[in-house]
Amino acid sequence: MGKVKLAIATMLKLTFAFCLYGLSLNVAADESPQVEANSSNRHEVTLIRDRDYACTQCHKDEKETLKGSHGEESFAILKRDVNCVECHKSIGPDHREGAPQVIKYSAAQSKVGTEKVPLSFDEILQANSQCTDCHTPDRLREDSWTHDVHAKNLTCSSCHIVHGEKEAVLSFDHAAKIKMCVDCHADFNQKENKLGE
Repeated sequence: MGKVKLAIATMLKLTFAFCLYGLSLNVAADESPQVEANSSNRHEVTLIRDRDYACTQCHKDEKETLKGSHGEESFAILKRDVNCVECHKSIGPDHREGAPQVIKYSAAQSKVGTEKVPLSFDEILQANSQCTDCHTPDRLREDSWTHDVHAKNLTCSSCHIVHGEKEAVLSFDHAAKIKMCVDCHADFNQKENKLGE
């Protein structure tokens, strides 16, 4: 029994000694001279990170077009820039191998003058969900509601150029509006020609 008491007493003394040693190191560390915040010897580290850097290494042109379509107006509302991943979800270090999981918008759904590919209702909902995360339904209603095409089996990018090069998404000139309408309503021109004959 005497050996157990001796072992416990030794352990307590060693623990106490380590505590005193740690305290003395702490006191010695506190006595070091303080560096002033304005000292020229001090190195300041700032974190400036481009959230789209990984994307724009391969997709170089898209950064500028994103600024055109989702630039100043969205910055004024959100108080921050919109980045690639906000619309193109499921992107990761190996997304090139898993490309089908990355949200993409086909040229036929987003460029004026290309043949529109009909999509299923589920595909339309998935494509539009990326837009309606920010663009809420109450803001989608047009002033001229008689020509409103929302919720009519179209993706948002069927009419709106997501990566507009110079102008914002909604700023279409009159000629561009007519061209977009005729892309889907080509039969309108044919009917008009038949009526004129």
